Amino acid sequence: MATRPRRPWRVVLDSPTGQSPEAEFTSEAKTYEHVRVELRKAEAGETATTVIRINQWSDGRWWHFETIKPGEWS
Repeated sequence: MATRPRRPWRVVLDSPTGQSPEAEFTSEAKTYEHVRVELRKAEAGETATTVIRINQWSDGRWWHFETIKPGEWS
């Protein structure tokens, strides 16, 4: 089994110009704090983010945890 990473949560932002580099976090709470900030920016028109993807390390690999689209989540 692969070793658990120090930061087992990842966020990737998608936009018309491509994906952002992965942002990694140590907890679910910190992950969603980052997601809320990015959602506010997208909804205010400060970024072109169209999709936010969250992945979590579990059972020796990265798993898709949630996909969020700005304007569809509160």
